[in-house]
Amino acid sequence: MRTRLIVMRHAKSSLSDAGLDDHDRPLNRRGRREAPRIAQELHDREWIPDRIRVSTSKRTMETLELMEAISRKSTIDVEPSLYHSNISALLQAVKEVEEGKTTMILSHNPGSEILVHQLSNRLEVIPTAAAALFEEKHKGWTLVDVLRPKELITQS
Repeated sequence: MRTRLIVMRHAKSSLSDAGLDDHDRPLNRRGRREAPRIAQELHDREWIPDRIRVSTSKRTMETLELMEAISRKSTIDVEPSLYHSNISALLQAVKEVEEGKTTMILSHNPGSEILVHQLSNRLEVIPTAAAALFEEKHKGWTLVDVLRPKELITQS
């Protein structure tokens, strides 16, 4: 069994209600459309997580709810430490990836991009609803691919 990690950023959130706290911002229409689309692509590519570690924010939780294609059989851990987490918290989550399993970390930027860079030594743009797949090889992580919703729509 391969040990894999999926680093994913939440889908596009709404900025329409300026009175809402950042933590409570919901997804917008585009986000509600892209989350199931990216989930279906993850499913089709067999990037199915055994465990999903998700931030407590409304937009990450809504993203997860719309990703039933890959989440229905996953263990879900809702973690306050993933809300706008720093690189130390994200690297700690990576250290806890179970061998032979696929773990998803569903959180925010800039943390998602910083984590992808830290693990791959590559600068990758991680827009909303994007997912980066890593495989553990020789005690390190190798970036396999990055899925971005706008690129998937173009390919269809």
